Amino acid sequence: MAALGLFLLLLLAAAVAPEGPQQVAQRSLALQHPHIEQLLQEEQPPALLPGVLVSAPDTAPPRPPPTWGSTLPGFPPAWPVPAAVTRHCRQPPPPPPPHPLPPTAFAHLHRQAAALDALQPRLDACCHRHNPLACARHAWKEVLDGFCTDEFSVKTRQFHCCRQHGTARRHCFTQAPDTIAAAEAAAAEAAAAAVATWDPASEPPFPPGEPTVANMGNICGLRALRPGPPGPGGPSGPRVHLRLRLERDYGRCCRNGSLACAHNAWQKGLARFCREEAAVKTRQHRCCQRGPGRAQSRCFAAAAPHPAYDRELHNVSLARPGPALLRSLCGPTRLLTKRRPVPELLGAVTAACCPLPPEEQSACAQEQLSQGIATLCAASRDAWRDPQRCCAQEEPERRRCFDATYLAQVTLGAAVAPPPLGHEE
Repeated sequence: MAALGLFLLLLLAAAVAPEGPQQVAQRSLALQHPHIEQLLQEEQPPALLPGVLVSAPDTAPPRPPPTWGSTLPGFPPAWPVPAAVTRHCRQPPPPPPPHPLPPTAFAHLHRQAAALDALQPRLDACCHRHNPLACARHAWKEVLDGFCTDEFSVKTRQFHCCRQHGTARRHCFTQAPDTIAAAEAAAAEAAAAAVATWDPASEPPFPPGEPTVANMGNICGLRALRPGPPGPGGPSGPRVHLRLRLERDYGRCCRNGSLACAHNAWQKGLARFCREEAAVKTRQHRCCQRGPGRAQSRCFAAAAPHPAYDRELHNVSLARPGPALLRSLCGPTRLLTKRRPVPELLGAVTAACCPLPPEEQSACAQEQLSQGIATLCAASRDAWRDPQRCCAQEEPERRRCFDATYLAQVTLGAAVAPPPLGHEE
């Protein structure tokens, strides 16, 4: 029993004794196992110097800081047109991402972003109204008027359109470069969508005129007002095919302003038309019987009923717009008379009256003209100088002066033919 106790004491002393050099070396070698070192490193957080960031090896290089200007992309928002509102309501766009604005300074961009953010939900709500277009236009005007109120609440330079009032302010906002581009694209789409409602009894002129230096401006400038594809059950055949192909090719040529391109498209289109007519075994157009070549081209050019491509150009009087004229003004149009105050007054009429039922449009147009004239005459001389001095007169002479001098001869392109000059009421 004593021997057993002595043996246990010797074992205990050996356990608590310090390791010798040989034991330490052996245990140190055991820690050099390749996997042990790796595991220890993975468990320890990396030691970083202050201010040093570690990124993945394939991380993209940092983007340069954005350049901030005076106008936020997409501002001002485009004036609501029927095609754009219809598209918005059929396929509502997803909520836009937050604007990447600087946290400090550039307050004018923050106000523009706030206006854009305020308009989006109002447009969504308008889709559930009886008249989404009128609602969208009202929202557009209210949002931008509120933006201008915010602009004048701070002692900085205001957005240039905010320094105008009423119709002039709305016209200014619609003339911003981004707004013009969006409006022209929407107008072209609206023109194509509205072809079935223009005038079904009006057959597009045939044959098309020969492209020349003199008519190239009308070929390109009035493309959006010419009929597009026929609606369901509409006419078809070689003439329709020629017109659609030619308008498509004209669009490509107009982007480059190339007369040679347009002339080549015209010649090739007519040659294909003659081949298609011969294939359907009907009586061919007399010019096709001349055979391909210059004689055929001269025949078609001489037979064109509108060689200047000016069928959509009209002179009208806006003094007393009646139902027939308003039907034309509320369709796809392009105003060619740019002298003031015609654009402001016509814009006020179409914006306020076209969304209304036809029986209410004439009274609305007269009211808008009267209000627009009063606004123009109340504006400062810097806004408009009134070269005919109509504002210096009292009513009703003032209105007669406007009717006779500013509104009597207005040139515009219209998809729906207006009544003859003198029969607008």
